[in-house]
Amino acid sequence: MLIDAIDIRQGTQNSPERSHGNCLPYVGVPFAMNYFSVQTNGAAGAWFFSPTSPRFEGIRLTHQPSPWIGDYCHLLLHPVTWETPTANLDLTGNYRPREARFNAHDLRVFDDHFDALTKLTPTTYGASVQTTFYDGATAHRGLAIQLPDQGEFTLTDHGVRLAVTDYHGGEDPDLTLYLELNIPELDVNASGYYDAERQWHAASSGRGQKMTLLLATKATRLNWQLATSYVSLDQARLNLSRITPKSWAALRNESADAWNQYLDRVEVHDHHPATVQTFYSCLYRLFLFPQRFYELDAHDQPVHYDTTAKQVKPGILYTNNGFWDTSKTVYSLFSILAPELLPQFLRGFLTSYQETGYLPRWLAPDERGMMPGNLVDSIIAECAVKDLAPELMPQLLVAMKDSDAKPAKGDRYGRQGSADYDQLGYVPADRYPESVNWTQDYAYSDYCISQVAASLQQPELAAKYRRLSKRYLNLVDRASGFLRPKNANGQFKANFAPDRWGSDYTEGSAWQNSFSAYHDIPGLIAALGGPDRFDAQLSALCNTRPSYQVGGYGMVIHEMAEMAAVDYGQLAISNQPSFHLPYLFTYCGHPEKTQVTVKQLRKLFNAGFTGFPGDEDNGSMAGWFIFACLGFYPVCPADATYVRGIPAFDRVILHLPDHDVTLTTANNHDHNNFVTSFAIDGQPHEALTLTHADLLKSTNIVTRLGLVPNPA
Repeated sequence: MLIDAIDIRQGTQNSPERSHGNCLPYVGVPFAMNYFSVQTNGAAGAWFFSPTSPRFEGIRLTHQPSPWIGDYCHLLLHPVTWETPTANLDLTGNYRPREARFNAHDLRVFDDHFDALTKLTPTTYGASVQTTFYDGATAHRGLAIQLPDQGEFTLTDHGVRLAVTDYHGGEDPDLTLYLELNIPELDVNASGYYDAERQWHAASSGRGQKMTLLLATKATRLNWQLATSYVSLDQARLNLSRITPKSWAALRNESADAWNQYLDRVEVHDHHPATVQTFYSCLYRLFLFPQRFYELDAHDQPVHYDTTAKQVKPGILYTNNGFWDTSKTVYSLFSILAPELLPQFLRGFLTSYQETGYLPRWLAPDERGMMPGNLVDSIIAECAVKDLAPELMPQLLVAMKDSDAKPAKGDRYGRQGSADYDQLGYVPADRYPESVNWTQDYAYSDYCISQVAASLQQPELAAKYRRLSKRYLNLVDRASGFLRPKNANGQFKANFAPDRWGSDYTEGSAWQNSFSAYHDIPGLIAALGGPDRFDAQLSALCNTRPSYQVGGYGMVIHEMAEMAAVDYGQLAISNQPSFHLPYLFTYCGHPEKTQVTVKQLRKLFNAGFTGFPGDEDNGSMAGWFIFACLGFYPVCPADATYVRGIPAFDRVILHLPDHDVTLTTANNHDHNNFVTSFAIDGQPHEALTLTHADLLKSTNIVTRLGLVPNPA
C-alpha cells in the first residue's frame, strides 16, 4: 500500500479524559527531526488538534511525542491576508476537515477565511510549502509565525532567520531551535511583529516573548521552504540549502519514497479491507519514532547539540522515545522489518549514556525520567541475541551494568531505590511509589544484562545476573495470586485490594501489573501455584468486572475510563502492562484462549479518528496490533522468541532483506477463532513458540483455522 492511501488522523480524537490514541497527524518523513500538524485549538495545550473541528490556526512545527510529555521548540505557521496590522487582527482561519488531505508526505488545507490553499511536503529537517492566495483584493498577504515563548528574528532579502526557546524542563532551559525560511518577493517594508501585548512593530528584527511575525510578500502564489537546526543558524541555512534546488513535487516524491520503502516491506492480501487499512495505518505509526536529534555538517558528518554539556558535539543522537512503551513491540518489529535501523539507534542511545552517565529511560529531547525501570536494556539484549550490532555490545554491556548499578541521580537517571533493591531484593513500598513495577522491571533488566553477557561469552557474569533476575519472586503472594507491594520490614502492605490503582502499581492495579516477569513466565507460574492455578487467575482477569478504585491517583484517570469502556474484564489492552497478557494462556497449556482473546481484542482498533483503545505511545500500541495480525508476539523480546497467536490475513508477504517469507492463513473465516495446524516450509510445527531464527530462515508459514479448538 502506498503512503497516499493512509489518512494520518488515526487515533487523533482525544481529550485528557479519554484517549483514542492521543495521536497527532504527523506530517513528516520517517524518524524526522520535526513533524508538522494542523493546529485547531492552541488554547487546549497538548490537545491542540481535533479531527472534526473546522478551526484552522495554522500548521504547527512540533516535537510533541505525547500529550503527557508536551511540546518543545515549536512554532505556528499560517498563511494569512490582512489590510493593516491592528491589535485585534484575527489570524484564525477555517477549513473543511473532510476536504483536507492528511497524508504523511502531503498535507493540503484550504483556508476559506483567508481564501488560501496551502500544500506542505516534509523533509528530514524542514519542509517545502506552496500557498496560493485566491483573494487579490486584500492589501497584504504572507505568512504569520507565532512563537510560543522566547524568540528572536531577523528579516533578510529573501526570508527570515529566527530562533525559538520554549523548553524549560530539561538539562538546558535555553535549548533553542533555529529556523531559516525562504519567502519569495518578501516585502520587508510591510512586515513586522506583534509583541506579547499585541503592540505592532514595523521592524526587520526583534526579540521578546510570544511574538507574532507578519511576513508580507508580493506574490500570490508563494513557494516557501524552511529548515531547522538545534546546532546553529548556520546549520539551519545549510540544511535549507540542501532542499532549495528541488521543486515541491520532487521533494513530495522523495518523502513518499521514504515512506514506501518501509511500508512496501509488508504486502497484505485479504478480504477484510478495513482491517488491512488499519494495519497499514499502524505501520505508518511504527516508523515515526525515535526522532533524529542529530544533523549533518558541511562534510556530511553527524553532529548534535548536547544539552548536558550545552555544546555541539560529533555523533548520532535520537530522541522522543519512552522505552517502557516501545521496548515491548516497536524494536522487535524493527528487527524483522528494518534490522538495518537498529545499529544506528543503539549508537544514539550509547551517545546518551556517554553524555549523561546513564542509559536513557524517556527522551524528549533529553531525559524526562518518566515511567519505571530502564527498559532500553530490553532493546539492547534483543539486538544482542539477534546478532544485531555485535560490535557495539561490549560498550553497551558496560553501559547497562554501570547505569543499573550506581546510585540514581535525582528522579530522572538510574534505578530509583537501587540500594534498597540490592539489599532487600525488592523495592520497598513504604519508601518508593509504584514499587511492584519497579521491582519487576529491574528483574527483567538484570535478565537482559545476562543475555548480553552470554552473547559476549561471559558465562559467569551471565549466571550472576540471571540469578538476580529472580528477585521479583520476593513480591509473590501465592494466596492471592498476585504480586503485592512489600514494605522494608519484609511484610506485605496491609489492606490489599486487587483493583486499587496507583501508589504501588503503574497506571493500573494488581490485575494488570502482577505478570510482567517477561523473562521468567514459567517461574512465575510455578510460584503462583502451577499452570492450572495460573490459568484460572488469567481467566478471572478476563471475566471479572472492569472495576477500579482510584487509589493513589485520587481521581479517575483516562486509563481507568478506557478499561471500563470496552469491558474486556481487567484486560486493559489500552495500556502496555496488558499487552502480553493474552499470550500467557499459552504458557499454561491453553493456546486456544490466547487465540480467541487476541482475535477479539483486534476489534478495538480501526483506521479512524478513534483508532486505538488507549494511548498509542510512540508506535507501541500500533506495534501490538501489527503483531496481533501477523500471528505471533514477543512476550520476552530479550529471548528472541515469539509466542504464537492467531493471524488476521489470508496472506502476508514479508519482504526481508535477503528473501521473502509468506504467511498464509487457510480457512480464514470470521467465525473461525482457533488455530488447528501450523507448518513451516511444509513441516508441522507443534511448538507454541517461534524463534526469530526460524522466522528469518523460513519461506512459507501456513496456519489453518478451525471452528473449535483441537482436543488437548
